[in-house]
Amino acid sequence: MGNVWNRRQVLAQAALAPAALSTLALSTLAKPARARIIDTGFEGLVGERAEVALDLLRASRQASFGAGKDVWVWISSLCPYCQKYFREFPDLTVPGFRVHYIPFILGEGETGAVLKVLNDPSQATFLKFMRRELNDAPSVAYNPFYTGALDYTGNATTLLSRHHAHIRLVQSAYDADAGFPVETGLNRQLSTPRTFFRTQKGALLMWGGGFGKAQFERLREL
Repeated sequence: MGNVWNRRQVLAQAALAPAALSTLALSTLAKPARARIIDTGFEGLVGERAEVALDLLRASRQASFGAGKDVWVWISSLCPYCQKYFREFPDLTVPGFRVHYIPFILGEGETGAVLKVLNDPSQATFLKFMRRELNDAPSVAYNPFYTGALDYTGNATTLLSRHHAHIRLVQSAYDADAGFPVETGLNRQLSTPRTFFRTQKGALLMWGGGFGKAQFERLREL
């Protein structure tokens, strides 16, 4: 089970309930030659794999605010880029967009705060999360390589493990099969922020880095 293909298959098997995927959905889809470069800093994945990743994003536990074009953002209160984003959008809304925030476990000290968001994805709780006002939440041990069912039930440890595995599966659907070298997929650590969105052409796109006002302005043109 040491290579990325087998690990990806295990994660794909775990996604049956939330994403309505067949047992080895990801592994049976054709692998594209490369990701499409949409614009500087924007990379796109089109076709079946894009739809699989989109289904997984929709099924993940998230806090959503605003109205307009759908954008999914992995975000952590411990990430300096995410804090820069939060300073630009302190109320977490962006005019013309429906932003879906997926709380990201960047460090063990953040696990209790992420758990609070998963249990209460309201704007009030998410604002406290980004302001680091949930520091009364004790750390919770979890398994970052969880491979079981990905529904959002169970005790705190299981819930965090499933949430993290769900994010890893999205990364597998995008990264490991978007034409990048296989070893850069599940064999590397997750990073944040990651941003996913759709264009009018139906492509699922990702941008990793200091996402903010300038990137949203460019998204309006896609």
